[in-house]
Amino acid sequence: MADPLATSYHRMMVTDTRSGPTIGPPRISVAPGDLEIVQRFVNTLDIENGTDEFDSPAGLSGWLAGSGLITPQAAAGRVRPDEVPVSAAFRNRAVALREALRDVLSLHAPGAPDGARARAAAAELRKAASTLRIRIEVGDDGRVAPGPAGAGAAAALTRILLLVAEAERAGTWSRLKACSAGDCRWVFYDRSPTRSGCWCSMRICGSRAKSRAYRRRAAAGPGGDLGDLRIET
Repeated sequence: MADPLATSYHRMMVTDTRSGPTIGPPRISVAPGDLEIVQRFVNTLDIENGTDEFDSPAGLSGWLAGSGLITPQAAAGRVRPDEVPVSAAFRNRAVALREALRDVLSLHAPGAPDGARARAAAAELRKAASTLRIRIEVGDDGRVAPGPAGAGAAAALTRILLLVAEAERAGTWSRLKACSAGDCRWVFYDRSPTRSGCWCSMRICGSRAKSRAYRRRAAAGPGGDLGDLRIET
């Protein structure tokens, strides 16, 4: 399992749970409610630091257990006959789902490409979701809702996608975004009134992008307007 301290850079610089009106740049923070589970799931890969909490089946099962998505028994490999074990093949499925979600979240930022790239991102997410199953659950109060079919690791991945569906209905899904910096792509929740955030940190990724844009314009010389290079992938 990856060293949890390796991702402290983003957690210290990006996480902001303040509420209420403020003056200044958009506040970038953790997602509300259970959507934070989806955010943390995608952020198990820290591209800039080169760390991956899913670097092994044990790492994946430990994260799922720590997030309350599977039992400690399942994380230890003691699964029921109807459960899918956390094998190397299943780890690959989880990683495919994670990266498909990251690609979709990249499209939530202002100025993100649409068309063919958007369709490709949706196709990858559809492919990753195709092996997951849901069932209709009826609560003691008579409420009817979809839920994961079965238990264990496969049900945990299904639960993550159901949280995405809940966020879609609540109107919060489009505020969850992947940083527009190609060497970062850390997932953040945009709390700005205009939903205009495109970097996980204006001080870091935003400043880097603006510096790169300035250098490119300078290299192009007089009259060499390269357009708006604010968002780089």
